[in-house]
Amino acid sequence: MRIDNRPSDPRALRDLANSAGPQDEARRVAKAVQRDARRGAPKRSGNLARHIAVEEITDLDTGIEGFAVGWGDKGWYGWIVENGREGVAPRPHLVPAAIKNGVIAPGGDR
Repeated sequence: MRIDNRPSDPRALRDLANSAGPQDEARRVAKAVQRDARRGAPKRSGNLARHIAVEEITDLDTGIEGFAVGWGDKGWYGWIVENGREGVAPRPHLVPAAIKNGVIAPGGDR
């Protein structure tokens, strides 16, 4: 089946999304988000910035591959820094980096 002369078969769309061009662009954007998040991360020891990582992921429902940017095991407290906690103001660095690079959450709007 084709809609507007574009493939609409889920397998064809998965194969298109997983092809070299889109994957290279997704990797480039993920690396840019990582770079900007590291620059924006609060630095006392530099541990948090060092452990902002890019990880390859696969959506188990669709089979579409992609990349996630987040805090590694040694930066486990990054979400606390990002969102704050009682008595401590948030110091966002990952979300602003994603926004700067045009990333939206699944189902989100630009």
